[in-house]
Amino acid sequence: MQRWVERPEARWAFWAGLVGALATAGVSTWRIFAEGSAAAGLSFIFVPLVAAIAALPAAAWGAALGHVVLHLRGRAQEPKIVFWAALAAAVLPPTAYFFSYIRS
Repeated sequence: MQRWVERPEARWAFWAGLVGALATAGVSTWRIFAEGSAAAGLSFIFVPLVAAIAALPAAAWGAALGHVVLHLRGRAQEPKIVFWAALAAAVLPPTAYFFSYIRS
């Protein structure tokens, strides 16, 4: 059995988690500066915590997307049901965001 860090999807999960954490930290920092009050400065204490929490679902999404891409390239040899589950996990979050964006 292969360890998770040795799988090719681990690289996808790492980079997606890193981008998710950095994007969350950037947006949080921008929102704190946009607030303009002195009390908003205390919110900087929570930016690393929020970024770390946001990195987890981003990494899971990156692993699913990586599995789909690797399966389509012929490098992932798991059963078809794993591919279909990864495809659903990779497509549903952006689709849900898109539809929630156009509804508002």
